[in-house]
Amino acid sequence: MTGDPTLRVLSLGGGTQSCALALKSAAGELPRLDAVIFADTQGEMPETYRYLDYLSGVLDEAGIPFYRVTAGSLEEALLSEVPTSSNPTPPVHVKNPDGSKGRVGHYRCSYDYKRSLVERQIKQLCGGRGAWKRSTVEQWIGFSKDEAKRMKQSEACRCGHPRVIRKKRGQEYEQVHTAEGCSRCKCSKFDPWLINRWPLIELDYDRADTIGWFGANGHPTPPRSACWFCPNSSDDRWRDLRDNHPDLWERACALDDANRTGGGFRPAGVTAKFAGEMYWHATLVSLRSADLRTRTEREHDAGIFSLFDDAEIESRCDESGACFT
Repeated sequence: MTGDPTLRVLSLGGGTQSCALALKSAAGELPRLDAVIFADTQGEMPETYRYLDYLSGVLDEAGIPFYRVTAGSLEEALLSEVPTSSNPTPPVHVKNPDGSKGRVGHYRCSYDYKRSLVERQIKQLCGGRGAWKRSTVEQWIGFSKDEAKRMKQSEACRCGHPRVIRKKRGQEYEQVHTAEGCSRCKCSKFDPWLINRWPLIELDYDRADTIGWFGANGHPTPPRSACWFCPNSSDDRWRDLRDNHPDLWERACALDDANRTGGGFRPAGVTAKFAGEMYWHATLVSLRSADLRTRTEREHDAGIFSLFDDAEIESRCDESGACFT
């Protein structure tokens, strides 16, 4: 972007990459941020909240404002059986009425409980009513170069109308801004007020580089950030939740059970009750009964034994750098 932005903000996810950007700015390794904004679903792991307490202390010492915004408890919203226009859409696995497997398309929990809240806070920081239309905001996003394919610029023009609009029914798009201007107002061209930047990609950092930076600069490494009940969780993560956070595991199982037939969820633009069954686990069985064994455990249970324990070898290699050859 050209010139200095009105505001320079970080959309903080709470994980490794975005925390690195906040700490780099606090240390003077990157330009000074005007604000760090964390959208809280109230469903992060306890260790993530502990790290955020640490991070906010460092930012406070550096004079960088830290904002925590929330739309309330995502867990409680997912437990609601009353259908409303604001029911969050989780990225659940679906057994269709014909028995085939699918996914809920265009799930909105990340938008309703994260991105929209961050954008609202940014607009408030710009000043009075409509001040964001006269502002240019540089928003940092914590992607490293191994996530470069996720880079996407904002679709919001300062006139208030998006570049394109996804129609509620189907996958068709309406092109609002064209070479002739905006079809909904007198705006002559698409002029975004929010400019996304990915400083870690500009620094040529991958995830390993980012993790290494923490220890090299005297900071603890943050844990991965995600809702403890996210249906996108791997078996490793579900197993960790079950074994180390049994209270949260029971609540995740309760969410899975409560939403089997859709709960308060309605697909976009559809008024009929959800058809099919929702599952929190990819194998389309209840989370409580899902097979979360490791590959080694499954082989042992099947009577297949290897000379070395794969998990033990991996652990020792990680810890000492030694190999067994």
